Amino acid sequence: MDYQPNAEPVESQELNQALALANLQRRMKSGANNFYWIAALSAINSLVTVFGGSFYFVIGLGVTLIIDGFSAGLAEELGGSPLVLGLGLMFSLVFDAIFAIFGYFAGKGQRWAFVAGMVFYTLDGILMLAFQEWIGFAFHLYFLWGIWLAFQALGKLRALQPEHSADSAFPPDIGTL
Repeated sequence: MDYQPNAEPVESQELNQALALANLQRRMKSGANNFYWIAALSAINSLVTVFGGSFYFVIGLGVTLIIDGFSAGLAEELGGSPLVLGLGLMFSLVFDAIFAIFGYFAGKGQRWAFVAGMVFYTLDGILMLAFQEWIGFAFHLYFLWGIWLAFQALGKLRALQPEHSADSAFPPDIGTL
């Protein structure tokens, strides 16, 4: 038997491949979780506004900050109308729910969720830039970078997996006899 000191056993190669797949999966899930953080911190921002607070998380959505500020100002003009504050909160929560949905589907490996989420968060970052909210804009860039890295990890995962895996969301044999 010929001894080859540099040859790795097959088991080691399989282990390395499994570890690489697990690392890509972890990176993809971690970036997808950014959408949950954005949604949750935006919801907290809205609740803080409704209850009269004066701080906010810069990671949250700029669009909800505008909605919250507008509804708080309008409510104040109308004598502290809780109806206006409630409607503003509901409208803000719609945007938060959209980002939570992006997080859910991105975590399931859906490319469209990553792309749509990045587009909307980029637009929201431009909104932060327009209002010269520099720290918020910087955090938007940071979170977008994390989401982008997750999107790349998803692409690598898909390249390493068989074309028609059992986990596929769309059956490969649909429409065939």
